[in-house]
Amino acid sequence: MPWTSVWWFPRRRAGILLATLVLLLAIIGCGGGSSATPTQPPIAGKTTTQLRIGDAAVDRVISFEVTIASPMTFAISGGGTAQVTLGSNRLEISHMSAKSEPLAILSAPQGTYTGATLTISNPEIVFLDNASVAHTLEGSASQTVTLTFSPAITIGSSPAVVSIDLNVANSIATDASGNITGFNFSASSFTFSTKAVAVADQQDNDGELEDVTGLVTNVSGNNFTMNVGQSGAQLTFATDTNTQFSDGLTNVSSTLNQIVKVEGTTQADNTLLASEVEGLENQNGAELEGLVTAVSGNPAASLTVVGQDGVGSGMDSTKVGASFTANVGGASYKVDLGNIDTSGLGGIPGTPNFPFSGTTVKAGQRAEVESAGAVPAAAGTIVADKVKLQQQAMTGTVSNFVAGSGGAATFDLTLPASSYVALLSGQTTVHVFQQPKTDNRFGTVSNGSVVRVRGLLFWTGSSFNLIARRITQ
Repeated sequence: MPWTSVWWFPRRRAGILLATLVLLLAIIGCGGGSSATPTQPPIAGKTTTQLRIGDAAVDRVISFEVTIASPMTFAISGGGTAQVTLGSNRLEISHMSAKSEPLAILSAPQGTYTGATLTISNPEIVFLDNASVAHTLEGSASQTVTLTFSPAITIGSSPAVVSIDLNVANSIATDASGNITGFNFSASSFTFSTKAVAVADQQDNDGELEDVTGLVTNVSGNNFTMNVGQSGAQLTFATDTNTQFSDGLTNVSSTLNQIVKVEGTTQADNTLLASEVEGLENQNGAELEGLVTAVSGNPAASLTVVGQDGVGSGMDSTKVGASFTANVGGASYKVDLGNIDTSGLGGIPGTPNFPFSGTTVKAGQRAEVESAGAVPAAAGTIVADKVKLQQQAMTGTVSNFVAGSGGAATFDLTLPASSYVALLSGQTTVHVFQQPKTDNRFGTVSNGSVVRVRGLLFWTGSSFNLIARRITQ
């Protein structure tokens, strides 16, 4: 398509993700929605590029939403610019701490892009104060930010993954008690990185697809297309003879109009391959992900959940950041293992160290509620068929480090008093199991290290254990 084509692209993700997505889409062109008018000729050559979004969160924040206003202006190496007009959007990104998720597969022109100017409006944040009370802060005023990409974003001839992190700590103002008092977006709010698609042992920043949930809207041959969560992303997955279908799904045709969860990889040409496809609900049902802030009964009769993401009937952006009551009296409990390495730990769930049930669900855990009905209005009640433990991230200081074999280790993570896990559960220590296949991007972990750990958090009845999926700075 010509350079001046008009665009549609996903709505509802983190601010800089949209900024970068718009940069790429505005240059590429693909029909409908926003417009791009460059001041220099198109760059020759295009490369298939996967765009992902991640979050460097603040531990007391349990929901973070933003809108990106129009127009946006992007700087192109050589002195040119491109202006992009956006439709409305609303994005939540706090649930992706220490993880990035795919947003789009783009045919991006090869070249170098050096910066952008964008306006962020109506940010909204839900955070816990030191008494564990949730507060919602809305920022009505808009703020314009001029970004210099350092290093510049360069798209070469090989398929690549572009990852963008929004740093919440650099985007807010706080008082002496750590309470959030306002928003302050700046160039330091955003970090960009690019990696080639990995041939094997993929991670989230070079092609891995872990726990991607959405509604399947189209099936064609061995491929299916799904709308992912509240991101607005439309992703197409290939299947092959090794793809495993479960929970009511038997083949690719059976996925149509179903809410599904996908595990998979990115192939060398940047197409997506599903290795596992799990059925959750049909299109009349819903899936709501969020943070458990209270548990009523033992075994649990109901959970209070602050929504962070979801898909299906009744789910929309007004439900993000809202609180719901989940009736779990008749629900079954499962654990979403994703790509977590559980070798040497016994069967999960069900072992004494890693239980998840109506008697061991705990405030501070992140969970997915699946329902045959629709998500109700904010503050309403959703009847759960299943409750699934989800990965989450937290920051703390390492102590009692004990090295194992093959890269395995155990250590205690002392949480800051402001951590949402500590505030909601009263527990300030988490015992971490680092596994041989844990994605350790921190480097050498030792006593005194301050690390962010993402993984599955289990309550044993007296303490928290966490199996680490990823360790980062």
